[in-house]
Amino acid sequence: MLATLLESHRLILAECAVAERLRRTPGVELHPILFHTPFIYGPDAAREAMVSIYHGYIDAAKRAGLPLLLTAPTWRLDASRVAAAGVPATINPDAVAFLTELRPDDGPPVAVGALVGPKGDCYRPELAPDTDEAERFHTPQVRELAETAADFLLAQTFPSVREALGVARAMAASGKPYAISFCTGTDGRVLDGTPLPDAMARLDDSLVRPPAGYFVNCTHPRFLLDHHRPGDLDRLIGIQANGSSRDVTALDGAAATEADPVETWAASMAELHVSHGVRILGGCCGTSLPHLEALAAIKG
Repeated sequence: MLATLLESHRLILAECAVAERLRRTPGVELHPILFHTPFIYGPDAAREAMVSIYHGYIDAAKRAGLPLLLTAPTWRLDASRVAAAGVPATINPDAVAFLTELRPDDGPPVAVGALVGPKGDCYRPELAPDTDEAERFHTPQVRELAETAADFLLAQTFPSVREALGVARAMAASGKPYAISFCTGTDGRVLDGTPLPDAMARLDDSLVRPPAGYFVNCTHPRFLLDHHRPGDLDRLIGIQANGSSRDVTALDGAAATEADPVETWAASMAELHVSHGVRILGGCCGTSLPHLEALAAIKG
């Protein structure tokens, strides 16, 4: 479905923040290891809050007549964390099933992806495993997710090219459509210092089955616009951007949500869409329903 959407739609919406919104919800406490994922089982109030967030995004896309990408909350569900958390061993497929059940029967297409996160801290590239270790580490989860009804796999918030290549190898071998999302800094580079065009080219050149395309997330569109010319980012198909133009490492662990005015943020996203041809637009930390609605209003 991902390839079909890219072929037939110039603008595709992607979800804005989910976990970060739940973190700020009174009475909701995230799991210390798996964040919001266990809410698929309950308690009822937390589950309902999460369902409400997804439904808000679905309804906004439907009103706009635009396709939408949603992702199952599987970002931290590698085998070691699942075992340490003591949750059901079926939590990966259960999380995908939870989200696919929310998909509407009518309206614009809604594609459901399954997330894979980095082994370590997504803001500390020096802690990332090398490529071979990363492939071994991520393969069990990738294989499990590839057997689900997810339409695609998305490796998200990867700060290191070497680990991104490892998880891409695992995803390429799975046979499932997939994309790779880098975490980039204020200089427009992957957090390990690799220029973003070089990072994408390295993976493309190293893989038998390259990804459908690349994303960046947990960054700000201004950082890309300030450091890349049209043509530099031809393989970049998506961005899920922070609401704030502050450095992501300064935002990590902030006591309160930080965000620039929605109109300013959306204008930068529109510029990235028009000047660089980035088709999939969504949000990350500090974003919510008004951000998605602003993206839905982009023309061009």
